[in-house]
Amino acid sequence: LGSVFALLLGYSRVPYAAARDGYFFRIFASLHLKYQFPHFSLLVVGIISIVCSFFPLDKVIDGLVTSRILVQFIAQIVALHLVRKRNGKLPYKMFLYPLPALVALVGWLIVLCTAARDALLLTGGMLALGLIAFTVWRSSQQSTVKSY
Repeated sequence: LGSVFALLLGYSRVPYAAARDGYFFRIFASLHLKYQFPHFSLLVVGIISIVCSFFPLDKVIDGLVTSRILVQFIAQIVALHLVRKRNGKLPYKMFLYPLPALVALVGWLIVLCTAARDALLLTGGMLALGLIAFTVWRSSQQSTVKSY
């Protein structure tokens, strides 16, 4: 229970921080007037958690692990390559670059390919919902988004 509570409070800060920095719906950046916590973000993450609690735990864990592999690990490897390509010389080095990143990418792709079909469908659905939310947010912005 303590772990779930801590994760709920921690993950509600992600949409809050994105909204505060101007990269997500502005309502997620609102803070509770008295206690100064991101109440709307916490409410949305809590509702998503409640919906997930109706699914079998093993399916939820499979879906979360699969989405983490796709969105965090694989995306980080791709982003590393793009940042190095666009920015040229960076203050940090990777020994034998890009070999370690490619080995990690192949490994994560193998793990992703061995995931259960339900987990892949859930991950694809969540990714699609995220892309839809981002597209709606992006279209609601005039030209206020920072460009790099």
